[in-house]
Amino acid sequence: MTSTMVPANGISPDPVNTSIHPDVVRQGCFCDFDAIACTRNGILSLFAGVLTILCIYKIVRLHQAYEQYYHQLLVFYCATAECLIVIVHWVYIHYPQMELAAEYMKMLQLLIVCHFYLSRSVRLLRRDYLGMKLVLPVLVFFFAYFSAVAVTAIAVSKDTNMECFDPYWVMMSAAECFLTQLFLLAGILITKKMNEVTTLESARWQQKRNLWSIIIAFELSSLTTMLFDIVNLGLDPWNDSCADIYNRNQVVYSIIYLFLMLFKIVVPIVTLLAVFHPVSRHSNGNQDEFLTSDTQYGAFQPRFTSLGSYRRLYQPGTDDHGIPWVPPSQYASPARRSQSFPKMPSIREEHEPASLSLPVTA
Repeated sequence: MTSTMVPANGISPDPVNTSIHPDVVRQGCFCDFDAIACTRNGILSLFAGVLTILCIYKIVRLHQAYEQYYHQLLVFYCATAECLIVIVHWVYIHYPQMELAAEYMKMLQLLIVCHFYLSRSVRLLRRDYLGMKLVLPVLVFFFAYFSAVAVTAIAVSKDTNMECFDPYWVMMSAAECFLTQLFLLAGILITKKMNEVTTLESARWQQKRNLWSIIIAFELSSLTTMLFDIVNLGLDPWNDSCADIYNRNQVVYSIIYLFLMLFKIVVPIVTLLAVFHPVSRHSNGNQDEFLTSDTQYGAFQPRFTSLGSYRRLYQPGTDDHGIPWVPPSQYASPARRSQSFPKMPSIREEHEPASLSLPVTA
């Protein structure tokens, strides 16, 4: 069997006898053409192109919204950059540096989503100080780690037929998987807390669905990526090149790589596109207003500036909060009222939210 040897300078020579022993990993449309590989890359590029258009459309809508949704904007800017990078990588050139750059963009999306939900989960738990003392330092650490590994890997990586055995792939995917588990833990705590508060069942179900859709999407993405990288690294001693893992069979490699990219890139972006969206501030005072108002003010964010603010008493029926007061005659039977004891207006605390819920938007 003829194999390709990598010299000490790290530059891979032209494959020997490629017609008999092709490098299925490097094959594509414009470099080392192969019909199956080109079809695979074309399908993936089509998915990425559609996602790019949808992300750009979402960015335009977010910029036109009444308020700025900074988390969403950052997420979709990173997703757009990721899609453009992988399109060039799949269609035109096969450089590991481009795949590393796309992986880094995906890490940034996960960090932004984690910051959005983790910071609001500590607010739900009435532990606002943990946002600056715990959540932010942890996320900054992950950002520094991802940045250091990505920059180092891009600087030292070479376009060889053994790039899949490099350890930095596992270093990035393992850290991503660990961060996703923190997100999962936060999701469990958030869900448990949501079950304890009073809100409409339909709104609560929608908020849980959106939260767990994002968690499941990133769980599938991170676990699939880490498993793929660990298997590649573990098979290093028994293979001379990445193509040997698949017995240099393009069909086998294309099927595995296609599903890997779908779980790794497509599923998270599609989920974010479905969940994150701007919410109109125009309301009509009905049940829809309640749903959109909760989501508009952010996850677990009370509609007042601080929890320790002064709370004065007021009578329902006033316009202090813009909350319409429903007369007792609409929900209480006249037969249950006593003529001797007239109905007194109830006393409620101003600045006390009627319910506490998770938003569908950032």
